[in-house]
Amino acid sequence: MNNDIINKLTEIFVRFPGIGPKQARRFVYFLLSQQTGALQNFSKLIAELKTDIHQCELCTRFFILGAKRFPLCDLCADQARDNSLLMIVEKDIDLNNIRKLGVYNGQYAVLGGLVPILEKDPTNRIRQDSLIKNIEKRLSEHKLKEIIIALSVTREGDNTVDHLKSLLRPYEEKGVKISILGRGLSSGTEIEYTDSDTIKNALLNRH
Repeated sequence: MNNDIINKLTEIFVRFPGIGPKQARRFVYFLLSQQTGALQNFSKLIAELKTDIHQCELCTRFFILGAKRFPLCDLCADQARDNSLLMIVEKDIDLNNIRKLGVYNGQYAVLGGLVPILEKDPTNRIRQDSLIKNIEKRLSEHKLKEIIIALSVTREGDNTVDHLKSLLRPYEEKGVKISILGRGLSSGTEIEYTDSDTIKNALLNRH
């Protein structure tokens, strides 16, 4: 493998969240140290991501397709969940962390990102159209009563909260409660790295 390939792989790993150039290059050299079989299996799993993993048509989270190939994930299709509650999160890992707590039994909407302070078109950053589609469907079924905005307490997170509050105001006027997590989350905190007790308290003390 020549340096050009090493550099190209390094550039790919640098695009991963939280990965810098030095760590990215270490990833490449780690792969070089692996047996051929391990690399082939690694390549196979990456190739299968787009064939075996599907994006839910309602909440937009990624999930493993079952044999029946439903367009909805197991959470959206689960009628035992509380369909009167909808929680908006930034990414799939935030959803998974909250789900593990066992204190929330409602539905979700995954934004897929946050809105930077100077962003002129939020639709470039978040799945706004999918969110509205999710809300409208639940309203049409006369079930939605509360929308919980559960985003990281960062500058971008707060800016996204402000944008969502404005976007969701028409639903609030229709009687849907719009709430955000309680400030048990300290400033600068990301949901992904927050301990379970803090998230529980923030959820229970939402306002």
